[in-house]
Amino acid sequence: MTDLKERILKRKKQSMERYREERDAFEKVMGTPKINVSVELPKGYEAQREEFLELEREEGFLKDADKALGRLVKKHLKKAKEQAEKEESRKAEEMG
Repeated sequence: MTDLKERILKRKKQSMERYREERDAFEKVMGTPKINVSVELPKGYEAQREEFLELEREEGFLKDADKALGRLVKKHLKKAKEQAEKEESRKAEEMG
């Protein structure tokens, strides 16, 4: 009986993993693109490990992080666009 239960649970786990993979692939193609960022506990705050881990579920922190990262992403995308435009104009000058 335990074997049957283990096989069912294993199959369910595999189904969930496959669902997540397919969902992620679909979101990459059809949804809003996303990137995941990992945040490490800053040095000197080791005594606040539990509080740090709770930030992952704190709505205020998540909103602040989203705003800050949004500004950072825009800055880097703008910089990349400007560099690409400079490269294109440099190539056009060389050709023309």
